Amino acid sequence: MADKLILEDADFLVLVHDERVQSIGFDNDDELASNREKALEYMKGEVDIASLPNRSKAVDTTLPDAVETVLPDLMDIFTGGEDVATFQPEGEEDVDAAAQETDYVNHVVFNENAGWLTLYTHIKDALTSKIGVVKVWGETYDQEEEEHFTGKSSAEIAVLEQMEAGEIVDVVAGEPDPETGEALFDFRLVRTTKDGCVKIDAVPPEDFTAARDTVILRETTYCAMRSRPRAQTLIADGYDADDVAMLSPYGSADTDTIEQARDTAGENNEATSLSSTMYNLHTVEIVEHYIRVDADGDGQPELWCVVTGGDETVLLKKERVDRIPFAVSTPYIVTHRLYGQSLYDKLGELQRIKTVLIRMMLDSGFFAMNQRSEVAMDRVNQFTLGDLLNNIPGAPIRSKSGDAVRPISAGQLGFDIFGAMEQVSSMAEQRSGIVRNAQGLNPDTLHDTAKGAMVLIGAAQKRTRMIARVFAETGIKDLFLLVHAAARSSVSVAKKKRLRGNWVDVDPSSWGVRNDMNIEIGVGSGGREMELAGMKMVVETQEKLVALQGGPSGPFIQPEDLYNSTKRITTLAGVKGKYFSDPKDYKAPENAPPPPDPDIVKAQMDDATKRYQIDKEAELKREQMEAEITLKREQIEMEGRVKLATGVMGGGGSQVHFGGDPG
Repeated sequence: MADKLILEDADFLVLVHDERVQSIGFDNDDELASNREKALEYMKGEVDIASLPNRSKAVDTTLPDAVETVLPDLMDIFTGGEDVATFQPEGEEDVDAAAQETDYVNHVVFNENAGWLTLYTHIKDALTSKIGVVKVWGETYDQEEEEHFTGKSSAEIAVLEQMEAGEIVDVVAGEPDPETGEALFDFRLVRTTKDGCVKIDAVPPEDFTAARDTVILRETTYCAMRSRPRAQTLIADGYDADDVAMLSPYGSADTDTIEQARDTAGENNEATSLSSTMYNLHTVEIVEHYIRVDADGDGQPELWCVVTGGDETVLLKKERVDRIPFAVSTPYIVTHRLYGQSLYDKLGELQRIKTVLIRMMLDSGFFAMNQRSEVAMDRVNQFTLGDLLNNIPGAPIRSKSGDAVRPISAGQLGFDIFGAMEQVSSMAEQRSGIVRNAQGLNPDTLHDTAKGAMVLIGAAQKRTRMIARVFAETGIKDLFLLVHAAARSSVSVAKKKRLRGNWVDVDPSSWGVRNDMNIEIGVGSGGREMELAGMKMVVETQEKLVALQGGPSGPFIQPEDLYNSTKRITTLAGVKGKYFSDPKDYKAPENAPPPPDPDIVKAQMDDATKRYQIDKEAELKREQMEAEITLKREQIEMEGRVKLATGVMGGGGSQVHFGGDPG
């Protein structure tokens, strides 16, 4: 890096402003903003279809039903197992290190942070608003430990100061030494060490933007996130108070349409009061930009983090960084684009169609129950109109003659509205891959064959697992890689952590860079029962092989195989706790007999195999003989029946003829 930057602060402000204006996100793209606003409104059951006065205002909920149907399975896929992410070792000597890093990163995500809730928000944002965004960052802080000392001499205090064991504070003169008369002191020794932690949080999609040419986020030239903290929070985080004072209050969110679309309980901000501004309690908007630019003229762009006010006129911070701290997922990838499609893109139109059909059905029923009538005014009396408006079943209508009121025949729906709604529901399943059978027991499924229902559910599970794989290979994989990187740079001291039930020393600062990892795609609730049934068949086969080889160790089965099977079964069954021990951790007692001679074991196995083959051959011959005897017996019985039917029995019979030629 050159000694002096070519770009000054003002240049950075201009660059990030120009990139932000041209990026896709925030309020720059009307089409994207309108899409998100409608999606959030549809999730609340608010459809942009006007209803006529005195007509039905019912709304279909296809989109929220689909989102809430697929969410549990996706969450079960990623959080139902032991590890979501697994780092792969780079060599045989790296196996233990990779396993510990895997355990620690999963511990950071799900124990030190609200990992489950972050993943839930991330996935739901993506299903609704095209993308889900998570930010990962490291925080460093001073950790203080203090120790109290009493009755120490000035020489002892000097030794502690020379050792630089910490800061000596609150020194108080105590009682002098009764023997020497030397002055003694009481004090506190405060040790301050640097420590750090890793934080993760979901970012609202409307508060994230990226350059138009972005396809892979970690390689982008520009992206940014905006937030609206309190002014006092910024000052507490270390920003200059004078710079914070130059930021304009954010004010009211009444003009933020997406913020209003999220509102379900009147959370929109009111206008900022004067007292809030005086005590730094007011809300301000800041933008955290990440831009790659050659700031020192060496020809190589560097990644910079530039924090500004909402209008890029106030520079709060500028620093070089190693990585973009965001992970982005989308459920339906649009190739060569960062932004994909959401469930709203696939189901929004169908929710509008079903809303219209439901309203037509309800209005038709209301019209049938409240039929309009034509009134002949020359045949009415003073009671006729009042009786007509009194819509009580069986109530009479009085008039001068019997033909004063005549019902007007209303138009009828000329098609099967329930069939039309069923057709639209089938279209929704085909577009999204989320079937109604996954929401519970569908009455129509009772009339399907079991095989047909399983084929339908199996196809839906494949679509759901495809969405899960897309999430895994994009945002979730990046999330865990970012947590690993943030731990290496922020957690600077070794810590004792309880991982898999054992207390171990973890020092992330000693880790190397990891880029090779697997994301575990679980089977979900739908496929867990099927895999559990399959694992039971595996265990039954293992039991037979163990009996065949005369013990748990042999050519077919080893103790590790049995342990893996039982461990997988407990995971699929959702049973928490440790009920089986890993054979690798077993240590034989000191007085245990020596292991058998391998040659003897092999000879015994050979003998057992031969006996097994002899027994099987004898059993096969016995079954063949029994089959032949049974067949012979059946043939004899059949011949007897044939003879009886033809009248020929035993040694012969007689034939009697009555007159005439017997021929």
